[in-house]
Amino acid sequence: MRFLPLAVALAAVAAPAIAQTSGATGWTLISVDGMAAEDGGMLAFSADGAVFGTTGCNRFNGTVVAAPGLVTFNPPFATTKMACAGAMATQDEKVLKALKGTAAVAYDPVSDRMSLIPDTGAAVLGFARAVE
Repeated sequence: MRFLPLAVALAAVAAPAIAQTSGATGWTLISVDGMAAEDGGMLAFSADGAVFGTTGCNRFNGTVVAAPGLVTFNPPFATTKMACAGAMATQDEKVLKALKGTAAVAYDPVSDRMSLIPDTGAAVLGFARAVE
């Protein structure tokens, strides 16, 4: 995977908008730390710096700042507090932990996939472009 600026990666995949924020680019969570993700996780960025999504269990929203090859998730994130069970609880915890601080962005234009690699050592999150 090549590291590209987030703006380039998002522009390259500016497709199905997730209807929460105008112009948002949506991604489906497909892996957490190299393991297949539980269903339902997604992440979306909008041009105004908003980010929102779901871990598969809890919803979240906040803001980000993009720099070449990096994205910084600004605290605080608003998060629902639903109880998650089993593997979903583990995924919920890992995803929310990974979306804190700065992460490197790796985008593969051939497979149209993106990875977020947190600088904190938290779980690497893998995403595929969301389909309508």
